[in-house]
Amino acid sequence: MKDLRRWIHAEPLLAVVLWGGMYPGARLALREIPLLSFTCLRLMLGAAVLGATWMRLRPSVLRQLWVPLANAGIAQVAVLMLGYASLHMTSAGEAAILLATSPILMSAWLAIYKGDHLDGRRWGGLLVGLTGVCLVVRGVAGGLNWSHTVGDILAIAGAAAWVWFSLAFTSVVSSLGMWQATGLNLGIAALMLFPFSLWQAASNIWWSSVSRAAWGGLIYAAVVGGVVSTALWGRSMVRLGSRQTMMYAYLEPVSAVVIAAILLGESLSGIQAAGALLTLLGVWLASDFAS
Repeated sequence: MKDLRRWIHAEPLLAVVLWGGMYPGARLALREIPLLSFTCLRLMLGAAVLGATWMRLRPSVLRQLWVPLANAGIAQVAVLMLGYASLHMTSAGEAAILLATSPILMSAWLAIYKGDHLDGRRWGGLLVGLTGVCLVVRGVAGGLNWSHTVGDILAIAGAAAWVWFSLAFTSVVSSLGMWQATGLNLGIAALMLFPFSLWQAASNIWWSSVSRAAWGGLIYAAVVGGVVSTALWGRSMVRLGSRQTMMYAYLEPVSAVVIAAILLGESLSGIQAAGALLTLLGVWLASDFAS
């Protein structure tokens, strides 16, 4: 039991389980709330909760930080719009698996544009992960499904946008700190989407007809998936260190698949399940945490 407690820690484990629930929760909400409105409300609610709970506002932000903040805000919008758009067209489980390929894409980007050396393990991780992604995309039960395929492509594009966001956000966090940078980033991204979502909300939706399940999915994605999980993850990074904490990230797609099966009745085909395992293996091999 002592050995088990040494390897299993509640905070990062709970964080990835709660993150996994964000995909089926968002899928429930997106059945009734348009994409732009959902994304903007999710950002605004997350920023409000984070600001009220953690952010210590400073009198001003240095002028030179507004360009990186704007860049990170655009990247945040791209991540959420692509990720949530994929949930319209593919399953929550598939989206979670494909969005988890960002470490593979990060390794490829650093190798191509930054000249980073990839050893045999990382090259193997890229190839294994790519094979897994192909199986997930092509393994839809019942044969080729163009809607699912487009949704899967959007999820992969969302993973690429996450690489962009991670690179843009790093300099902001180092200057402002985690919570203030996160709160400002969510607020800026919400402001960017607000004019478009306002038009959509006013013309295309009867808010009184939105079900409690859809509202619950929105609140879960914004507060539990966006704020509580981030807090648990950040606390774990401080207490356990990045290496031990990041190992739990590979459980997030598993959590999403299980919760989507329970709440939405989704399932993966045998080929997709094999692809999911290969994708996660590739992500692990391509990351720094397999060394």
